[in-house]
Amino acid sequence: MTSLRPLLPFLLLPCFATAQETVVAEAAADPIPAELAERIRAEGIEHSQVMRILQDLTGKVGHRLTGSDNFTKACAWAEAEFRSFGLDNAHLEKWGEWKLAWNRGAWVGRIVQPVQLDMYVATEAWTAGTEGLQKAAVVMAPSSAELESPDLVHGKWLLSRRLPRSAIRKACEAAGALGFVYRAGDPDKQYPTRVRVYGNHQTAMKAIDQVPKLPEIAVRADHFDQLLELVESGKDVVCEFDVENRFRDQPIELHNVIAEIRGSEQPDEVVIVSAHLDSWHQAQGCTDNGTGTATTLEAARILAKVGAVPKRTIRFCLWGGEEQGLLGSRAYVQKHRTEMPKVSALFNHDTGTNWAQSLAVTAAMREQLAPVFEHVTRLLQPPDADWDGAVFDLNTVARVSGGGGSDHASFLAAGVPGLDWGLKGRSDYFRHTWHTQWDTFDVAIPEYQRHTATVVALAALGTANLDQLLDRENVGGSRGPGQSQAFAEGWFDAEFDGLAFKTVKADGRAAKMGGKVGDVLKQVEGEEVESLRQIFQFAREAEGDKITFTFQRGDTTFQAMAAKDELPQRPTRPTRAPGDTVPAPGGVVR
Repeated sequence: MTSLRPLLPFLLLPCFATAQETVVAEAAADPIPAELAERIRAEGIEHSQVMRILQDLTGKVGHRLTGSDNFTKACAWAEAEFRSFGLDNAHLEKWGEWKLAWNRGAWVGRIVQPVQLDMYVATEAWTAGTEGLQKAAVVMAPSSAELESPDLVHGKWLLSRRLPRSAIRKACEAAGALGFVYRAGDPDKQYPTRVRVYGNHQTAMKAIDQVPKLPEIAVRADHFDQLLELVESGKDVVCEFDVENRFRDQPIELHNVIAEIRGSEQPDEVVIVSAHLDSWHQAQGCTDNGTGTATTLEAARILAKVGAVPKRTIRFCLWGGEEQGLLGSRAYVQKHRTEMPKVSALFNHDTGTNWAQSLAVTAAMREQLAPVFEHVTRLLQPPDADWDGAVFDLNTVARVSGGGGSDHASFLAAGVPGLDWGLKGRSDYFRHTWHTQWDTFDVAIPEYQRHTATVVALAALGTANLDQLLDRENVGGSRGPGQSQAFAEGWFDAEFDGLAFKTVKADGRAAKMGGKVGDVLKQVEGEEVESLRQIFQFAREAEGDKITFTFQRGDTTFQAMAAKDELPQRPTRPTRAPGDTVPAPGGVVR
């Protein structure tokens, strides 16, 4: 039997040559029949459910922090949505399990003496709650871990412009302080009341007796400044806080949500449509990334409703753990690594509610995709009446590659054409809604959501019907480090493998600090380092003008110092003006 296999194509060629040539010609000429494309447009624009889907996600589920019960709830909800559309093989695919679950409830903070003021407060994820309403005096946090009198902090709220060092926090906890109150991050001139909070998910891997016990409460900048002025003026200040953060000492499983429309001719070849389902915990996670989740689900609904029968399988994937480092999509690529050569393309929707107006593709991809997107330009109008450009552009780039970014980067690293939509519109995503308290359902723009979901549906079906897999020459291969690693490597003039120096540039900063290949970064300012991102966190919290780094070399450790003002600030996404196009893959670092 094996010896006959090389001859089979030639034995069968007379039977199938004519039919195959017809199929190829039809696919190349028009990968979507015009009448079917029109039905997709009508269903997506005139009978859209995308805003219903988004409202259910943000309202009935809410914020979806990875490792929280709300994320588990979101996965079950999304699986049920796919099933309700009649999709095949809708299921949850486990990619991880964390030791502890963490959930947030209500956050309440107010000044009750000498004035009455309800404050906006928030906390980082995986931090402690207050165990009920706690009312007490507010005093300035001590500047040293050597507390002269524990009575100065016992039973009090401790005020600080930023969180003190770990040693001080531990000493204050031992002295019976109620918790720390600090100025929330990320206000700027345009958005002076903006609050962004994140969190260290590594805490969820610890034993319950090792998690934080003392609440750390971020207060919106303008409210904090009023509170600080009262305390510094010598007033007797009393505040009350109720922060419903809770750990649960129980493992929590983490999943991606998968469903598909099975291919009729090459079912083992796949086009993936994706978005990340998880969010941060402060608001509803609407534009990051409820909007992408909703368009992914809606594209699935549209194609199922019109009875589309693609030649290749169209697989819809909602990822978990994106905010913690593309965890779900990376795990998927690793688990299915032998299948990656048969993934034609991945279309990923992240970065907000603006409308899909472009893709960055190679010249070969552009030639293949042009007939697909002719349907977009033929059938759809720009959702902004004053838009004077093309309704869709295929922008040619020399190479499609990227590091960091959103979940498309996981596929680019495997050589798969991971395509991230270029978005246009009036939503000020990066400055206004991204990871802020304003990321709620009301900021989504309905006409943009309808438009994008319809574009996604047309793109997925058309690509699945191409005569060949999407060209992958000049795809991937320069994934690069994540943002924290890039900052750290640039500052140290060294390359990292985890927390160890992989290379050290001669006469660079690491070399001048005494660093050598193999040295492992253990501490920053006495704080144990678990990730390179913490360098910036601990440096920001440090007092004084110098930062002390502790390295391990074999069985010994050594310390080196650097000026604090030389260290880069905590990495954040670049800001963009309203209407800016999201760059090609690799241009946005997450």
